[in-house]
Amino acid sequence: MSEEIRISFPYKGETFTGVVKRFNKKTVTVDTDTLKFRVPYSLTTPRLEPPKPTSTKKNSKKKWSASQTKDYEKSKTAAMKPLVKSSIKLLQKTTMKLGDSLKLGDDEAINKYSNLLLSELNSMYNLPQLTVHTGGKRRLTRSGGQYYGLYRTRGDTLKKYSISVFSRTAKKQKYVAPKTFLRTLIHEWGHHYDRHILSLTNAYHTKGFYDRSNTLYGQLKEVLDKK
Repeated sequence: MSEEIRISFPYKGETFTGVVKRFNKKTVTVDTDTLKFRVPYSLTTPRLEPPKPTSTKKNSKKKWSASQTKDYEKSKTAAMKPLVKSSIKLLQKTTMKLGDSLKLGDDEAINKYSNLLLSELNSMYNLPQLTVHTGGKRRLTRSGGQYYGLYRTRGDTLKKYSISVFSRTAKKQKYVAPKTFLRTLIHEWGHHYDRHILSLTNAYHTKGFYDRSNTLYGQLKEVLDKK
């Protein structure tokens, strides 16, 4: 697959989003950053169709809809809206407390300051508030990697949002390094930003997405570099 195709699908009362990794005969394999699913074609949004038995040059690649193409191009080129210095300093104070909590292995404080940090960000950008779930160990992927976090939207109108970030490593169950935890938290929040600031119906891991996330991450991690 030369370009990412991102879809959403229901699972146990929730709506998940992820990147299509493989078209199978009856299902499509989807990577949601934290888990892999085999989703029936009938449950995919936008609706995908199974590959034809005989692949031809004409149908070997799934064509994107106009809205998918528009969202992809917008995600590639949009920049993060800058924050004023006073806002960055406020976020850095919370980031420092979050980093200290991870070093101490204080689960309650980790959750508290993760929620506070994103609450401050959402207020600054006038985004809907969301709940951050922290704790637990990362899950191993089939390839031996680890799932770091997940951004979820729930409900028929997608008005309920949440982020989950694992605070301990999968194998040794050590607390995640503060910078790594912060990067994951900002990465997942970046999908929330794209949905509401850029008004993207479809979310993509484009170069623009990583540039926006890295801009904010770079500003906040400065206080962690000093420790």
